[in-house]
Amino acid sequence: MRMILVALLVPLLVLSSAGRTSGTIVTSCEACHEQAVCRTSPMAGDITCTCKKGFSGDGLICLPGHTATATATDHHAPRRVRRSYPTSNTNLAHVRFSCGFNECADGEDCITVDGIQQCSNPCKIYTVLNDAWRSTNNHVGNKHCDRNVRWDGYYRMFIGNQSVSMPDKCVDSFKCGTQAPLWLAFPPPQQVDEIVQSAVCASFNGDCCWVQSQPIHVKACPGNYFVYKFVMPPGCYFAYCAYQPVLLHPEVVCGRSLVQVGLNRTNLEAAGLDATTANLADPRCTAHEERGSMVWYQVERTEGACGNTLVTNGTDAIFSNSLFIYHVHDVSFSRPVSVPFSCAYPLESETSLDVAIKPYLSLKGSKVGKGSRVGSNMTLYHSDDFTKAYPAGGVTLPVGSVLHVGVSVEESETERFVVVLEDCYATQSPDPKDIMRYYIIQNKCPTEFRQVRVEESGSSLRARFSALLFLYQGDYRDVFLHCRLSLCDQRSSSCTPMCTKRKYRSVTPSVPLEPLTIGPITWSQNED
Repeated sequence: MRMILVALLVPLLVLSSAGRTSGTIVTSCEACHEQAVCRTSPMAGDITCTCKKGFSGDGLICLPGHTATATATDHHAPRRVRRSYPTSNTNLAHVRFSCGFNECADGEDCITVDGIQQCSNPCKIYTVLNDAWRSTNNHVGNKHCDRNVRWDGYYRMFIGNQSVSMPDKCVDSFKCGTQAPLWLAFPPPQQVDEIVQSAVCASFNGDCCWVQSQPIHVKACPGNYFVYKFVMPPGCYFAYCAYQPVLLHPEVVCGRSLVQVGLNRTNLEAAGLDATTANLADPRCTAHEERGSMVWYQVERTEGACGNTLVTNGTDAIFSNSLFIYHVHDVSFSRPVSVPFSCAYPLESETSLDVAIKPYLSLKGSKVGKGSRVGSNMTLYHSDDFTKAYPAGGVTLPVGSVLHVGVSVEESETERFVVVLEDCYATQSPDPKDIMRYYIIQNKCPTEFRQVRVEESGSSLRARFSALLFLYQGDYRDVFLHCRLSLCDQRSSSCTPMCTKRKYRSVTPSVPLEPLTIGPITWSQNED
């Protein structure tokens, strides 16, 4: 049936002739009253409803009575409707109204309140128009006709609890519960409290402004909503549309090789959209996959793939496309819902090499010179706090005294090297090479734990130990103490000696230093 209507319906033209009641152009003969005759114009192809002889009316409603010649003031007088699409809205200027002899203030209109016409604010005096079938998302039913409504005053449009407005862009025919949806030919007023008169178009048969209906007044209200002074449209089936945005809440996954768009199946069904009809900018790209409650569409992340565009803004590379989804009941030409999406990829990136590079200084063929040994000194202290030192030269101590000895080295690499006590021994001569020696520390460890205690070794550039003074060679000759030290690189391994009783555990190789000597230490049989 719809294919037949599309072939027949052309721009609206209301015809009349003397001696007949007025006829009304309609979109289908089904709109005619049972006492009306439906005629098709051979030239223009218009479908007209005209009351039969003996009845009067506009063809949509026919009442018994005599026919009379229509006059310009007759409510059912024929009207010729302009068929051209409005290119400029000359009536969009601000409108002021009068009520009787009184001129209304800006933003007011002459409205009937409690049976009395008076200047009132339409944003406060309006009728709620809450018809779900008026939604631009509605594609079911096409027999609603606003010519049958007694319009009076201003109306605020709702869909459920959502405040909506008339669309100001073309609406495809057979939407909004009617055959020829009515939409504003120009954007509504932008200034709050402003009233303008705007042209209204009816879309049909692929023509966005198949008919230009009577203009209406529109007011912008505080709170970001509009009220409309609707009037009777020229025929049936014409109805005012309510724009309800389709809230699909798409999910976008920006992969390195694929861009994916996911839509919730529940949202698609609520919007009356058929997920299987979707395609990208290139209509050949229709593949989709259902996973759980989502329907996913994907496209290669390549410029030109399925209509992908690629732009750069100095910081990102932006791939864009759009998904077009058709309504469930669309079987003929119709405009799909567009879901544009983009993925922005930063042009700057950071990366790391997964190979550890260990630099070294090549010494092949280098000239090696020999430097002096590290400077060092050894000191004898009065007590184990190692603060008060004996002066250089001889010192006389009783047998059994505790010798508190500290050593230190002069080294600039304080963070890397530490000093280790390698060997400490006593001789009866100041010569550290004297083969007659008594070891106090040997191989980094005390020779007798009951008589020797290492306070510090291998942790800094100083070392300290304490030892009991006895007759090391069996007589009371002078005693000289010597220590052989080494520098240890603490970055390469552990430098602290590990000593257990008399056993020694080796540590890392160290750099040997010249032995140190203190003395002579003279024996005393009696304590001072």
